[in-house]
Amino acid sequence: MKKKLIHLPAGYVRELGVRIFTALGAPLPKAELVVETLVEASLTGHDSHGVIYFLRYAERIRKGFIRPDAEPMIVRESTSSALVDGCWGFGQVTAMRVMELAAEKALRGVVSAVGAYNCNHIGRLGYYTSWAARRGLIGLMFVNVGHPMVSVYGGVGRVLGTNPFSASAPTGDDPFLMDYATSTVADGKVSWAIASGMRIPSHWIRDKNGRPTEDPNELREGGWLLPFGGHKGYCLQLLMELMGAALTGSRSGVDPEIGPPSTNGILAIAINPEGFVGLEAFMKRSREILRMVKESKAEGDGEILIPGDPEWETRRRRLEEGIPIPEPIWNQILKLKDELSISL
Repeated sequence: MKKKLIHLPAGYVRELGVRIFTALGAPLPKAELVVETLVEASLTGHDSHGVIYFLRYAERIRKGFIRPDAEPMIVRESTSSALVDGCWGFGQVTAMRVMELAAEKALRGVVSAVGAYNCNHIGRLGYYTSWAARRGLIGLMFVNVGHPMVSVYGGVGRVLGTNPFSASAPTGDDPFLMDYATSTVADGKVSWAIASGMRIPSHWIRDKNGRPTEDPNELREGGWLLPFGGHKGYCLQLLMELMGAALTGSRSGVDPEIGPPSTNGILAIAINPEGFVGLEAFMKRSREILRMVKESKAEGDGEILIPGDPEWETRRRRLEEGIPIPEPIWNQILKLKDELSISL
């Protein structure tokens, strides 16, 4: 049965999240960054990577998988590259350090690449790539997920992770933004459907016997997600595995699961347009291309959207209307708040 949604102001949710993670041992700056990424995910419509993770991260901290005070360390570095040990701290802290390093190096040398291992779940990739784009850089992020949840093209069972990819580029006010898992949907979207009491499309997952199902609970009973886009999605799925795991030394989906759940291997690439045609020329030409794409719509059809448009529009709307949270999830967050003796 579909569950009631509670709509809450972003500022309230943000403050509660910071209180939760500081109560669990996170230094204030780290708690603020983690919560900022989760609230932004919810604001932009990616509820699967949003405030629902207050609960998951709290559980992982309590089990010792996330070290809330850990600081990422650079273990190898050149003028245009670096490799970072996340030291099993918050994935967001590691991912932000990776993208900041890539940006610093690209501003000095045009193109850079920075990888990371020993990294927990980093949340929504678009947060980091759009951060780079708002600073005049093109940001790319390749990520593998060490927890297998997805079959491969022509295969059965859990083989690889959801392996997301993101790219963002400066185009003016709101950047161009691609951000998606190479599975048909992210695992978090199935969790959101479970929490919301919703059925799912039958092409999202297979049950443990390999049959199509609309019941999201089947994924927790031995089922698996499907890769998107047939063999083309499968190729991207493998590319994330090579860039995120093989290049950085992170756990692959095909490796034994030892250590924290949902580990992420990261490769971030930053490109400075000033090393090519220049930032202003790049943004001007990009806007021209995107405008002509939008003008190609068929008569009577709706607007053609550019990657990033749905996120920025949803963000504006939810800042006014509040962040929707299924009542069962909100009740669990309130229970966690009480356990930690937090009062707002």
